[in-house]
Amino acid sequence: MAAPSFQASSIDRLKEGAFDQLPRFLLLMLAAYLLHGLCTLLQNLSAARLSQRIVKRMRGELFRKVVNLPVKYLDSHPHGDVMSRMTNDVENISNIISQSLSSLVSGALTVIGTVAMMLWYCWQLALLSCVTVILTLLVTKLLSRLMRKLFRTRQGLLGELNGMVEEKVVAYRTVTAYNQQAATVRDFNATSDRLRVTGILAESIGGSMGPLMNCISNIGFVIIAAFGGYFAISGMVSVGVISAFIVYAKQFSRPINELANLYAQIETAIASAERVYAVMDEADEDKSGSRNMENAKGVVTFRKVNFSYIPGKQVLYDFDLEVRAGQKVALVGATGSGKTTVVNLLMRFYDTDSGEILIDGVNIRDIASDELRRNTAIVLQDTVLFSDTIRNNLK
Repeated sequence: MAAPSFQASSIDRLKEGAFDQLPRFLLLMLAAYLLHGLCTLLQNLSAARLSQRIVKRMRGELFRKVVNLPVKYLDSHPHGDVMSRMTNDVENISNIISQSLSSLVSGALTVIGTVAMMLWYCWQLALLSCVTVILTLLVTKLLSRLMRKLFRTRQGLLGELNGMVEEKVVAYRTVTAYNQQAATVRDFNATSDRLRVTGILAESIGGSMGPLMNCISNIGFVIIAAFGGYFAISGMVSVGVISAFIVYAKQFSRPINELANLYAQIETAIASAERVYAVMDEADEDKSGSRNMENAKGVVTFRKVNFSYIPGKQVLYDFDLEVRAGQKVALVGATGSGKTTVVNLLMRFYDTDSGEILIDGVNIRDIASDELRRNTAIVLQDTVLFSDTIRNNLK
């Protein structure tokens, strides 16, 4: 804020021929710019630390949320899309925080300080400069609504594409066994083309913000030059004040232009944040229960159990089963008849629609999920090898 003022005083001293006072103002300008450079360095370091701390916390909370979601959520959402939210979407938020957070804070302070200095020097020119602000707000409002919709669609398509890749890679043997490589490539390319078209539209509109803001700021320079010249001839202001106003106008428009150039990334981050918080807003798995299983014998009873994964498509009808302690029981039936469903209900991965499941006469809803699973050994149908030791995988 101070440097343009010192510049105005220097120019006025040159015009007046007071060369003995010039070195003082030049040294003050130099000191102001050196201090500004040091503060900018500290600002960037602080912004980098803050952005990484924010993103670390967000990533940690998102991962904690994912591992505590009900099995039903992960069964009904593509795993690739969930992973895309954890990686791509969080990374988009990280990038915009590190790039624009410092610009936003310093920009707000710069705009406030610049307006104050302009009003102090010449309120008439300051008001004329604010004409560009009205144009900026109008352009931003017109473009932002369309941009947000496009960037939201783009992030959704990116999640869909990641989900497709994850699905086809995991099921690669099946794809190969049935010669579905060509069909898989066609499906992938179709989704990729939709992503490409949406991405081009979003980036094109987002990229137009910068040039439009530059054009508007140049209009502001023309206004200051024209009216400033008239005011100088009229004796309202000095030539030094006009030079200071041009610098102030540049300082006024710079943060706006910087944010305009980052606007596409800001909209991408907003769309990513919406996807992240959509997961964060999901309810955690209900693990409630107060009964323990310290002396459990292992008598399992299903009474009049009805269950459906999707309302209207029932899987179990009035299902009854009793397994005595120490007894070995096999459930035999066609695929889709409900064998795995029985295990899902017993482990409280899903809750019954009606009826009850008892262990030693205690309803499993009265037993905390952690307690129930701690006392139950299960080998699932799909084998998963974790990135861990052989011993831990066996355990």
